[in-house]
Amino acid sequence: MIKKFLFFIFINFNLSSCGYSPIYSKKNNTDFEIINFKIEGNNQINNIAKNKLQKYFNNDSKKKYRVFIKTNYKKNSAAIDLTGNTTNFNLTISLSLNYIKMSLEDNSLEKTVSFSKNQMIKKDPNNYEQSNYEKILIENMSQLLIDKVILHLSRG
Repeated sequence: MIKKFLFFIFINFNLSSCGYSPIYSKKNNTDFEIINFKIEGNNQINNIAKNKLQKYFNNDSKKKYRVFIKTNYKKNSAAIDLTGNTTNFNLTISLSLNYIKMSLEDNSLEKTVSFSKNQMIKKDPNNYEQSNYEKILIENMSQLLIDKVILHLSRG
């Protein structure tokens, strides 16, 4: 027992002092500002997008954007059984990003980029569990799409 405890402390000490840090732990290269923001589409996805993009409003960066986002959520039947009941669903979230990079010159171009995520899920006989699972999936897929938007704007 004491050997296991000492081994655990030894491993923990060595890993914490070796300078390990995750590759994507420092996301300080996202230096841009959103000066005009409009969003339309699915309310749940829009709320997630607003919350994740909130820190890019009014932060006095050199790169300034006017951003318009349109979100869409679809739930389609992907497979049915012999009786015609749905057994699998395909959840699709699409996001269209229109943005204008504001610069001192008047040659600002409007650009459009689309992102989408889809997920196949099995139908759960319990509707409450199915609804909760779908909400969690929508939230996770939306956060991934907004991360792609942030990455795209930071590179632009």
